[in-house]
Amino acid sequence: MSTAFNILIYLLFGVLVFGSLAPLSSHPHWFIRGWDFPRVQIVLIAIVAAIAFVSVNMVNSRAPAISCISISILATAIAAWHLFRIVPYTILAKTQATTWDVVQADEESVNQRRFRLLVTNVEMENDRFEQWSQVIRDTDVDMVIAAEIDDRWKPILEELKPIFPHQIIYPQDNWYGMAMLSRLPIRESEIRFRIQDDIPSIDAMVELPSGEEIRVIGVHPRPPEPIRDNDATARDAELVIWGKELAEDDRPIVIGGDLNDVAWSPSTRLFLRLSQLLDPRRGRGFFNSFHADHIWMRFPLDHVFHSTHFGVRDLQRLGHVGSDHFPILIDLQLQPVLKQEQEPLEEKASDEEEAEEKLQRAVESEEINMSSTPVSMRTPAIG
Repeated sequence: MSTAFNILIYLLFGVLVFGSLAPLSSHPHWFIRGWDFPRVQIVLIAIVAAIAFVSVNMVNSRAPAISCISISILATAIAAWHLFRIVPYTILAKTQATTWDVVQADEESVNQRRFRLLVTNVEMENDRFEQWSQVIRDTDVDMVIAAEIDDRWKPILEELKPIFPHQIIYPQDNWYGMAMLSRLPIRESEIRFRIQDDIPSIDAMVELPSGEEIRVIGVHPRPPEPIRDNDATARDAELVIWGKELAEDDRPIVIGGDLNDVAWSPSTRLFLRLSQLLDPRRGRGFFNSFHADHIWMRFPLDHVFHSTHFGVRDLQRLGHVGSDHFPILIDLQLQPVLKQEQEPLEEKASDEEEAEEKLQRAVESEEINMSSTPVSMRTPAIG
């Protein structure tokens, strides 16, 4: 019994070591990139497995002490390796985006520069429309970015028009339809296809009550996953393209959506270094948004990033809306003076080379024809 148990633990640690080292590779295959996700789970499994191994063998006195020591050291090393990546997204770390204290100024003038955004993947096959709609109504947000919108969702969005009179809706039946609902005026808008002609993004200029305009972008790149045998090429290239473009824009920017990527992955961190945007999760928590039905397998896939023009008043993960994703709500304060206080991730000398490698891989991909993909389609806001 103990021998079989020990062999099982040895095999388990072999898998954990492989999964820990796999993300060091730049290979886009879903089996490699998928190991970016479960860092928290790997830490917990390594610790529990080591404790179980030592406990069983101390009782039975079967394995030599060196085996117990070796497994303990290996578990510690694995945990330390992953904690190095995930601790910045816990309350143990320093916040990257400044917390805005509303008492710093007159409340009325401050609220005119406030922007409350909700990001939600509705799950296309979700039929709990009323539950989702009620959560949206209760949040009192200025804008909603919704992913996986198909034609079935159009009447639901139409019902929200009294609250969100400005709507951009691009329904699709491939899990990549999108919508942007706003109570604030949308002055300009485009549906943009950055990598593939069936993966839209929404790019809009929104006017705050103060009269200032901010750029808001909704994205939902295709993930690396085994069901359709997709690799990470499209997702990584799309993030690079957005990162490079936003780095050249000095306007206040907010970009959000289901990135199909975790906050600590190399691809997301490259995007943040290229764009010089801030991640409000840093120093505040994981805010795991997927999977809503499986507490043991949750990851931070739904994101909001913003430029240094903004401070953060609040960041929340909302309750269940029938989808496999929880909505993420962020309350931002436009305050350009904060630009001097906030520090984006420091750029690396290798970033440009890595970005070009990802773009070149997309160019060479048989599934992505960047030369024929439409760059944008100007679409007026409905309402």
